[in-house]
Amino acid sequence: MSDQGRRIEFNGKGPYLFPILAGPPEATLLEDHAVCLFRFEGLYLPVALSACGPMAGALTEMSRADAGAEGEGMIPLDFDLGETLELPLLTGVAGTSSQHDDVVCIDVFFGETPARLRLSVPAAAVVGQILSQVAV
Repeated sequence: MSDQGRRIEFNGKGPYLFPILAGPPEATLLEDHAVCLFRFEGLYLPVALSACGPMAGALTEMSRADAGAEGEGMIPLDFDLGETLELPLLTGVAGTSSQHDDVVCIDVFFGETPARLRLSVPAAAVVGQILSQVAV
């Protein structure tokens, strides 16, 4: 990450609600750090290799939900994807994913902090395919 960017720290609060990540991400496997690093424009999302299998499985076991993709009681995150921003390490997944219209929602953990990732359907397909290839 460049020194012009910044890193988000959640400090145990939450649950957080991500904006919809629409563009297909790029991914890099960082074996020395046991991380699969996704980049959505300027947003860097590191996923622990131990979380790759469960997250790929959760994206495969998707359900349709009647409710919207809003997260009642969640803290909305708002950031500019054009700026460089690094998220903390995604360490786990809470259950399955669900699809609301054109948005796939998956509840995840950044350490102890819960959050809901929201991905466009094409982005979720790319993420799921990559995660299934690197799952340990």
